[in-house]
Amino acid sequence: MTFQLQPEVPVFGGILLFIISLLIYSIQQYFQRGRKPELFAFIMLLVAISLWQFTAIFIHTVTIPALILAGINFGNAVVALLFSYSLAWFALTYSGQTQWVNRWTAGFALATIAATSVMVIFNPEFMTEVTGLTTQGPVTVGGIRFTEWVVPDRTLKPAFRVFLLYNYLITVLSGVILGRHLLENRGDIYTGQAIALGVGAGAPIAVSTLLFLGILSPKWNPTHIAFSITAVGFAVAIFRYQLFSVAPVGRRQLVEQLSDPVVILDDENNIVDCNPAARELVDAPDGWRGMDAAAFFTPFSDPVNWFTTSRSGETTLSHSGTKRSFILDSSPIKNRSGTPTGQLVQLTEITEQKARERQLEEQNEDLDEFASIISHDLQSPLNVAKARLKLAKRESDDEQLAEVDEALTRMESLIDTLLTKARYSRTTDDFEPISVERVAKTARTYSDIDNCTLTTSISADVLIIANRDRLLALFQNLYENAGDHNEPPVNVRVGVIDDKTLATDDGEQTGFYIEDDGSGLSIDDQNKLFEKGYTTSSSGTGLGLAIVQEIVTAHDWEIAVTESEDGGARFEITGVEFTDE
Repeated sequence: MTFQLQPEVPVFGGILLFIISLLIYSIQQYFQRGRKPELFAFIMLLVAISLWQFTAIFIHTVTIPALILAGINFGNAVVALLFSYSLAWFALTYSGQTQWVNRWTAGFALATIAATSVMVIFNPEFMTEVTGLTTQGPVTVGGIRFTEWVVPDRTLKPAFRVFLLYNYLITVLSGVILGRHLLENRGDIYTGQAIALGVGAGAPIAVSTLLFLGILSPKWNPTHIAFSITAVGFAVAIFRYQLFSVAPVGRRQLVEQLSDPVVILDDENNIVDCNPAARELVDAPDGWRGMDAAAFFTPFSDPVNWFTTSRSGETTLSHSGTKRSFILDSSPIKNRSGTPTGQLVQLTEITEQKARERQLEEQNEDLDEFASIISHDLQSPLNVAKARLKLAKRESDDEQLAEVDEALTRMESLIDTLLTKARYSRTTDDFEPISVERVAKTARTYSDIDNCTLTTSISADVLIIANRDRLLALFQNLYENAGDHNEPPVNVRVGVIDDKTLATDDGEQTGFYIEDDGSGLSIDDQNKLFEKGYTTSSSGTGLGLAIVQEIVTAHDWEIAVTESEDGGARFEITGVEFTDE
């Protein structure tokens, strides 16, 4: 076998090296970026182009007609088919329509490639026939002299033309997929990607079409020169428009994968499109496309009004004996001129949220009823008993009356504590910016303790997000705890925690503390302090610090007790949200 060097061979070789460079870079990016399916499809497309270009070099190098024919058939049939399938594969994965890439489509593609390979091997003249060789040259190109060479004289058979039509159909469909994706994802980067890819993939197809129509000579196939445009277009898509890092996700794909039902209506309130979540929600029939919105949303309580005006609100779905609550959001769809062309309806289910709200309402009602019972059924006889005791003490100085008075006072304190607990056990979301310093001072005036002084080191402009009434109760209970469990006088200090060991960010304020200079708490007391009913005082109810714990929990804070610098008790409340507003 002899070899020859035609003028176009160095050009083909340069283009092949360029494509192989892109292939190597793409493989490296594929493993580096998580093996994305669109990148793998792109790699297969580059592999097909490389093989196609290599066959061109082979055809233009050998001089044996049988080998030339084998190269022509392999390149124009097997490799061309691989190119078309790879382009379709890339178009589907790039646009997010991966549901069409499955074992059935892959099996069909492999079967057709295998069948084509068998056909060109065992019947090499089925598609193309080499009738002879024609001598050409010599010629000088760029200062390089090429001696005489031969080129094949070949004819295209009807089978090859049918095969070309099949390839063209696949490539056209791939172009439609990419074009539609471009329309759905407008943007500088995405548009640039699509144009660069389209020009790159379309150049050899366009040249092949001209060749097929007889406009270009079949003795010399310029398709392989057109791959230079392919290489440049792909390079621009990769390096200029960041193909591997910002490949777009189709808007339709996003809508399809949303868990919330989404429906698109035209200007006459007919169903244009909807995602699987919406179809499953209403058990949409097969002919749902084009249905009237009112018929489509039949299970809902009042759907029609939502489509006449763009608004949002709650609606209810009654289906199969169950009720589900939704926030229905209807917004207009407008064209570029601003004219309304339809509406987009999105439903967000709030069934569980509504159930929790009803549960909390029931709990609050129970607490209100409990507080009412305590206030009326206990407070009334207690007042009667205190009045009778007062009359009895006027007539007698019996020491037992003093013990009764003490017991009634303790009972009154217990009732007040239970009322406080009932009030602050209610769920609330009434949070606002609160001055810690002002609430701390106000709580001191409300506290029923003697010989207790308050010192604050917090500026008045230090604000936290909290419920004012509950924050007031927290400070009040901690003050009374300090006064009830220590010998007077007791000094109470309030300040901001600014400890880097506690902060999430270095130096950030994380909370506040309340500490005293009393006798302190033992380790055992510290561990049990927030248990309901636990107290170290014979006159205590054991509920004051339990209330503090509930208030802290309601704010998503944390509380810890430790020893102050003076040996007293120190309560640290952390996880507090500070604000400047």
